[in-house]
Amino acid sequence: MKSCFSAALIALVGLAVSAGCIVPVDQTQRPEEPAAVIPQADINLTIGPATGAVIRPLLGVNIGPIPAGNDPANADLTAAYRGIGVNLIRTHDYYNALDMSVMYPDMTADPLLVQSYDFSRSDQVWRSITSGGFEPYLRLGDSYNNSRPPANATERSNWVKASLEVLRHYRTGRWNGFNTPFRYVEIWNEPDNAQFWPRPHTPVEYFQLYCDTARAIKSEFPDLKMGGPGVTPAGALTPQGKKWTQDFLAFVRQSYAPLDFFSWHMYSNSPQQYAEAAAFYRSSLDAKGFTQTTKHITEWNTEIKRSQDSSADSIALRTGARGAAILTACWIELQNQSDMDVSTFYRGPDPDIKAPTFYGLFYADGRPKSIASAFSLWSKMSGYSTRLDTEMPQSSPLYVLAGRNGAGQMAVLIANPGSQPITPLIGFSDGRQVGQISLYTVSGSNQVVQAGTLSSPLLEIGAESVQLLVID
Repeated sequence: MKSCFSAALIALVGLAVSAGCIVPVDQTQRPEEPAAVIPQADINLTIGPATGAVIRPLLGVNIGPIPAGNDPANADLTAAYRGIGVNLIRTHDYYNALDMSVMYPDMTADPLLVQSYDFSRSDQVWRSITSGGFEPYLRLGDSYNNSRPPANATERSNWVKASLEVLRHYRTGRWNGFNTPFRYVEIWNEPDNAQFWPRPHTPVEYFQLYCDTARAIKSEFPDLKMGGPGVTPAGALTPQGKKWTQDFLAFVRQSYAPLDFFSWHMYSNSPQQYAEAAAFYRSSLDAKGFTQTTKHITEWNTEIKRSQDSSADSIALRTGARGAAILTACWIELQNQSDMDVSTFYRGPDPDIKAPTFYGLFYADGRPKSIASAFSLWSKMSGYSTRLDTEMPQSSPLYVLAGRNGAGQMAVLIANPGSQPITPLIGFSDGRQVGQISLYTVSGSNQVVQAGTLSSPLLEIGAESVQLLVID
């Protein structure tokens, strides 16, 4: 929809707009100097009324804030997490702490005896989460290096009972534990991945473990939200993976086990693939009668060939503005899913300063990558929780999210993952004028947010960049 603006609004007298920043122009130009070039709008971006939806604080991460890896120089990220707005930490891939294989190392041991458990390392991590003001998202299972499913029915029964003891330790203070009012328990991680559910263990064995554990926990802790399975991207992207997903949902339905949320993972550079996967899971849940089950995306990031690939493309995707723009577009797509309750990005810290293209928001020494700066803009955007309608040409490469806070102030989050800059003209569907705009940008080689102001509704968002506009 084209919007009309007064000439006063779009005349940029004495200003040149470049990459979202305003630069004063000398208006007493000498005759030989060319006149300043005023950018022309590529598209109209129109902000409309409230949609009835809300913008959710999808601001969780995996791991941290305690330092990762073995280098004593690796940073504690408590202050950094607070600074970018992290509110939830999934307890996965600490590589020892909070793994069932560490807390309950012998599945033949009596699960009712305190001496069957080792909470020393796990308590240290748990304390770092809760004392930092973050909510734990408890994953019951093991990390990449420790996966050890129950070998038989007796071990499965013990594992289920041990899961209850772990919850009592961290939620009700059992055995000198904690009294943490966390909300979510996820049972296992990627059981469709042979690394986490190795052969000869079968999918049905996991289905049974999930159902037994979910029923037992729900019986004692009815207020806890139970879910899983943290399925790999194949769960929505391949025929074999889709069958695994359908079989899991059918087994849970037939077993009358609780499934408050369905958790899934995605590693992709295509925001559309996130939307397609979310739609597949929604239709699959509804078809099996899980119409009230919400979705959690408990791991997600860009996709590169290897987690420690040092190619220029991988560096751009995992440390630079290209990845920040793609992931912001994905975050906006997650906001488009009305049933998306939780997001935990994978992951917070890198484990080694020599692995800059690992999955972290932060380098091992605590420096933020561009994606951490973009994450901070997501956090700001979530403060404008009343979602507003937006209109722009369908051919536009931009991803846009607009909202309003309780004071009536508005914000617009824009991601341009494309290779060309775009110049939008911002307007309102009711014809009101656009006031002063505070502008926050993540772009280029800058790995921190660049702040500035605009006094015009015409802006330029560079290729592979993210902008947050706060509009008076």
